[in-house]
Amino acid sequence: GPAIPVGVDVQVESLDSISEVDMDFTMTLYLRHYWKDERLSFPSTTNKSRTFDGRLVKKIWVPDVFFVHSKRSFIHDTTTDNIMLRVFPDGHVLYSMRITVTAMCNMDFSHFPLDSQTCSLELESYAYTDEDLMLYWKNGNESLKTDEKISLSQFLIQKFHTTSRLAFYSSTGWYNRLYINFTLRRHIFFFLLQTYFPATLMVMLSWVSFWIDHRAVPARVSLGITTVLTMSTIITGVNASMPRVSYIKAVDIYLWVSFVFVFLSVLEYAAVNYLTTVQERKERKLQER
Repeated sequence: GPAIPVGVDVQVESLDSISEVDMDFTMTLYLRHYWKDERLSFPSTTNKSRTFDGRLVKKIWVPDVFFVHSKRSFIHDTTTDNIMLRVFPDGHVLYSMRITVTAMCNMDFSHFPLDSQTCSLELESYAYTDEDLMLYWKNGNESLKTDEKISLSQFLIQKFHTTSRLAFYSSTGWYNRLYINFTLRRHIFFFLLQTYFPATLMVMLSWVSFWIDHRAVPARVSLGITTVLTMSTIITGVNASMPRVSYIKAVDIYLWVSFVFVFLSVLEYAAVNYLTTVQERKERKLQER
């Protein structure tokens, strides 16, 4: 017969973490499926539904939806499997489960830490092509609901929305794929305190050596080397918490320009010391003559 329409809606319970190093995110959600199976219809005078737990799921047909590009996922099982099956007299079925999934999110750090990231969680049938099973969002954009308390320490969640399209596999055919898209904008204040302000202060501190007498060699050398090493530590600390990307990030430009300023302040003292020594030699020769 024709493809079985299976409606889907999702309620996002929490967005647990975003990892820049692994380029993934972890989300806990309620995944609900809606379809009609006339074999499960039953006579009822009150037209009330019947609710079952996960034990009945193994004995009937259910959609084989999986998460594309997921790394880890599991259905919560405390205190019992978080699965619910609700059957209506006319054969309509509601199948709901609570899942935590960790999925890939390809991030672009060109503007880090002034960046915005868009991640997607993709749902698709594993075995049934679009000729057998038609996945669709049950109520369009209203099919995706989020908890108002969702928040992240480093990101501001700007928008959740849904899309759908067909996915093609050369060996098996076309499949309906549903997308949960969300956009994140990074909070800048943390990086101002941890990176930008210290780097700026180190550059200003390196300028203090310009007011120290050039004859005070230990003071100027120790101040210059200290600022250089501190800038190196800041750069290393920032890169340690980031993936090893092959392009330049915005924070790299700022830190390396700051490092160049600090390094040039050390070279300035070396140049001043050398030119002063040359001048003193010339004056000594003139005095001898």
